[in-house]
Amino acid sequence: MPVPGEQSQGARLRAPALYVYGIVPADVEVDEHAQGVGEPGTMRVIRHREIAALVSETDRTTPRPADGAAHEDLLDAVAAEVPVFPLPCGTVVPDRAAILDDLLKPRHDEFAHTLRELEGRAEYLVELRYPDEERPREPDVRALVEALTPVSVRLSPGRPTGRRDTARLAVLAETRRAGELERALDTLAEGWAGRIELRLFGPLAPYDFTPSDHQADHKSDHKPSG
Repeated sequence: MPVPGEQSQGARLRAPALYVYGIVPADVEVDEHAQGVGEPGTMRVIRHREIAALVSETDRTTPRPADGAAHEDLLDAVAAEVPVFPLPCGTVVPDRAAILDDLLKPRHDEFAHTLRELEGRAEYLVELRYPDEERPREPDVRALVEALTPVSVRLSPGRPTGRRDTARLAVLAETRRAGELERALDTLAEGWAGRIELRLFGPLAPYDFTPSDHQADHKSDHKPSG
């Protein structure tokens, strides 16, 4: 299936290396116009058995601030279409052999298992904010969890926002049930009108539902869904 994205700049390498975005099923095909953090027109997949690394060529070692957004935008677009195991922004390896020997071969079974579990699913991020700047209340967070549990596969606390008046809940849900998720939030929003603001982001790459040893802190300035 085709996958989109954006582009970058920083300290240069002597020869092009490979920037790695994440791991996808081996049958994924890349749109020839897809762009990410690396050089335009170089996006491709490197396959090993059931899995593949989504990569592009790069001659830079130091990411710039805009690279985080380009990395996430591409992975979020992929997650809307196929299962993806996201890797941290700035993952660069020297060549195809390193991807096979250090990533795909030793972790094949782990990645393949996770991708099977993510089939037809993506992450959605729910943000609960109090306009009067009070701290989120535990009963409200519990009500949010109770409302979303029936339409979710798993729930997890969202990454901190840095704001004392905001809480986030990460939701792993089947993409075909996104409408049910939105309706559950609409019902809550009606009861909380004027007191609490709810925003839904997604579908997103499942950073909060893949093993943390592969992850670095990722930015979360996503645009609301819909």
